[in-house]
Amino acid sequence: MENIIITGMSGAGKTQAMQILEELGFFCVDNLPPQLIPTFLELCQESAKNLDKVALVTDIRGEIFRDPSCEEKVYYQIKDQVRYFFLDARDDVLISRYQESRRSHPLSEISGSLIEAIARERQSLAYLKDLADVVIDTSEITTAELRETLLKALNREETQIKTKVKLYSFGYKYESPVGADFVFDVRFLKNPFYLKELRTLTGKDKEVQDYVMSFAEAKTFYDHLLALLSFVIPEFKKVSKPVLEVAIGCTGGQHRSVTFAELLAKDLKLQGLEVTLLHRDMDKNVHVVKKRENKL
Repeated sequence: MENIIITGMSGAGKTQAMQILEELGFFCVDNLPPQLIPTFLELCQESAKNLDKVALVTDIRGEIFRDPSCEEKVYYQIKDQVRYFFLDARDDVLISRYQESRRSHPLSEISGSLIEAIARERQSLAYLKDLADVVIDTSEITTAELRETLLKALNREETQIKTKVKLYSFGYKYESPVGADFVFDVRFLKNPFYLKELRTLTGKDKEVQDYVMSFAEAKTFYDHLLALLSFVIPEFKKVSKPVLEVAIGCTGGQHRSVTFAELLAKDLKLQGLEVTLLHRDMDKNVHVVKKRENKL
């Protein structure tokens, strides 16, 4: 079991580090009071969910729960079970980040100025920095460089991590997608809806797929689309975006978009990518079509 505790200065990038570890498959918990950490690790060890990678973020925010007399004892008690990652940054950088984000420092209410709050936090966490297995100064690094640093500290290679692709079909007549990285429109292709024998089928059916892909423009567009995604997905991973969302749309989200999404999912998986596939409007549109057919 791989256990990591992320700690360090507020504003040094612990949230970004936790997000990166989540992408690497770690089960992450933020702002866990120190006294609960040994119990939590024990629960993870006994869990039937096979939690083999756990990352906990703990910092000055848990001070309300802390008993100074036993706090250090807790961290030393679990030293053999975890690796400590301490994120730090220069005071001037922390001040600049707080000023840009307009957030309040966790200790600002009891320490007065931001400078005093940072000084108090640095003093409170000094022993954790000494205890740390890995200290990362984020003063001059980007999120991508932070990711590379964490990968190196974890003895992982970027190539060992599968890119995740969230692929889904949808119908424009219901709602255009929000948040997708790429949206492709296949409404220019011939619509199986106008063939009675295919009307109530979907792009998951071989008959529909054979019809949609029987036209030269469909084959050409599919080849270009697969080539584009095959190129761009690894490039996005290089800039710390290991999850890519791709949406394929047609009129009702039942025939053409489903066909393309099904075929793309199959081919991308053959490239070693982790693909989740969703047909957002397929069943909804089939219900509407069948209802209309029954009325006729």
